[in-house]
Formats: sequence, C-alpha cells, structure tokens
Amino acid sequence: MKTVYTPDNLGNRHSSTVIVAAITSKMTKAKLPTHIELDCRRCEIIKDSIILLEQIRTIDKKRLREKVCHLDDEIMQQVDDALMISLELT
Repeated sequence: MKTVYTPDNLGNRHSSTVIVAAITSKMTKAKLPTHIELDCRRCEIIKDSIILLEQIRTIDKKRLREKVCHLDDEIMQQVDDALMISLELT
C-alpha cells in the first residue's frame, strides 16, 4: 500500500510509529471531500492518484519503504483540510 505521511509532525518525530493515509491510483473512486487528487506531473508520482484521507491509520516506521513523491505546501494544505473533515474537527 502506498501512503502519505507528514514527517515534520512532532509525534511522528519522537515515536516509533507514524500516522499515514492510503493512496490509490484507481481514479474511478467516488469524489469525496476527504479525497485529494495528485497529478503525476506535479507530484512526480508514477500515476495520477488519490489520497484517501478517510483511510488513516498508524503503522510502525519500519514498514515505510521508499519515498514515492513530494507534496508541495498547497497540496499539504488540502491534506490538512481534508483531515479536518475526516476527523470531524471543523
């Protein structure tokens, strides 16, 4: 499973676990407010993909493999906004 996580998060830096969200390249998924579309040209990811912020979980850092792409500040703001919706923090 490909995931997105925020390494600058204080909890992630001091813990053996990280909080991640699933990423899928199945672009036929229903468009939900918790979905962030990733353009492969903008994010340097192999395929256009969707971050599924309704699918967040905690995993051990040892399960992380290679870096798949980089998300710029604008996309990370969208991730933050979608997380607020997913966790009902708005």
